[in-house]
Amino acid sequence: MKKLFVGCVAVSFAAMLAACGDDSSSTSPDTSGNESSSSSAVILSGDSHDNSAGSSAGSGLSSSSELPPDTACCKVKESSSSVASSESRSLVSGGVWPQFLWDGSADEEGRVVTGSDGEMAGYWYEINDIDDGGSSKFTLPPDIKKACDENWYTGTCYEFMMETYGGIKEKVVLGTGAENPHVGLGFNILNEEQEGADVSEWGGLCLEYSSGLDFNVWLQAEDGTLTTDCQLVYRLGASDSVKTVDIPWSKFGSSCGFGVPMDASKVLANAAAVHLRFEGKAGDTGDFLLKKIGSLGQCGSGSAPVSSSAVAPKSSSSTVPASSSSAKLIIGNMLWDGYNDRGAGQVETGSDEKTSGFWYEFNDRVKGGTSALQFPSDVDTLIYGSPFPELIKKRHGIELGVKFGEGYEKPYAGVAFNVWNEEQEGGSVSPWGGICLQYKSSIDFEIELGLEDGAIPTMGSCSFVASVPASTSEKISDFVWEKFKNNCGAGVSPDLTDALKKVASVRLKFSGAAGTTGDFLIQRIGAVGMCRDMIPVGP
Repeated sequence: MKKLFVGCVAVSFAAMLAACGDDSSSTSPDTSGNESSSSSAVILSGDSHDNSAGSSAGSGLSSSSELPPDTACCKVKESSSSVASSESRSLVSGGVWPQFLWDGSADEEGRVVTGSDGEMAGYWYEINDIDDGGSSKFTLPPDIKKACDENWYTGTCYEFMMETYGGIKEKVVLGTGAENPHVGLGFNILNEEQEGADVSEWGGLCLEYSSGLDFNVWLQAEDGTLTTDCQLVYRLGASDSVKTVDIPWSKFGSSCGFGVPMDASKVLANAAAVHLRFEGKAGDTGDFLLKKIGSLGQCGSGSAPVSSSAVAPKSSSSTVPASSSSAKLIIGNMLWDGYNDRGAGQVETGSDEKTSGFWYEFNDRVKGGTSALQFPSDVDTLIYGSPFPELIKKRHGIELGVKFGEGYEKPYAGVAFNVWNEEQEGGSVSPWGGICLQYKSSIDFEIELGLEDGAIPTMGSCSFVASVPASTSEKISDFVWEKFKNNCGAGVSPDLTDALKKVASVRLKFSGAAGTTGDFLIQRIGAVGMCRDMIPVGP
């Protein structure tokens, strides 16, 4: 469900419709996108003025695709909130500027100036789960609500919020009723019909924000661009303090996860809307402040510059040639994120084999041991198939205990995924540059590269491993290939370069003395650098 954030009903609240003229005429984004819209709820948040104002949610306001006759309060100002003023840059018919910036401290209209000449392009609106039976919403800070309630007739509510907080300040409340509770903000890039524009030259997006909850940044394509209902998405982490981040297009992935083909270049060439979307479980709450959003590098002086010749990636699963000795192709910028797994339980490696990438457990029982992983009590381990999709959906990662048992001299257990297929054929992982992890663990463990059978005959059953230290708090670390050492012992010196051409599996192996235990959480695993998804501005 979408609600127009501001515009001619401006000033952000349904209770202030009178400030812009006839309160029976409101504007709502077109329903051509993936979310439906409501013409009876034209407000900024779940809190609105009393019904006596004749403009609260659910008051039966009619929908119109045009501005009311009196538009004096609603004309867009080419202010410093855009990258370039009207004196230096004119609006584009059917397109957008190669760079843009919305700065809440300079905005009086509730509009992101993208460069489109579409009359309703860029206006902020709300997205929620009401049409799915949910009750998620935004609520206003008490001081803003009080000021808006007392001065609803003046049309200055939005300006008051911008002056007080320098941006959009709300509290996120995920409610009951919907299977997947969600609420968010969005703006249309080209027009309210959600036609697409080429945003490749933006290079990505930047944000200046603080948030009590993680949220997704969605780039939604024009209807019909893709044969699937997938979008480009990137998950931003919660931050108690205001921070500025750059997210290049190469960091975005498919909202559908692995197994559903998606051409990112098509989305970038036909981008219809940007959404900031909070998802989680009913009862989750958190404060949110958005001060800036723009194209890559525009949110702060320390951001990376945006090149006018920025090129969009051809696909979110773009492939890198493995090696002249292998016809197999893998993703150079591989990343698995537990938050964006969406119940698949599968790492997207780039293999075209359907059985690649699925998480599975392994232990020393094949060698007579009794070590085992311990799943949370709310995860059904007897379910047909794998328990990992349910685990990841509930924990946004792989969160397990491990108990080391008797029977084998070096007890071990762990989790792994196959790079190419379940037959454990090898592929070249050299383009990854190594492995990154976002994790925490009560005990040390190893990243082990499992090789295709017979890949290097002199190695026998040994392998290349990198040591990962225990960490009681979540930690992001990169393990470049040079950190991987063979555990073959004296007299055997296999070549790492050759081994990287035939990697069949990636294993996270936990070892310990019989009778001891540990616990761990894996939130991300990927190619070197991919786990560090937020690039702070400044020193």
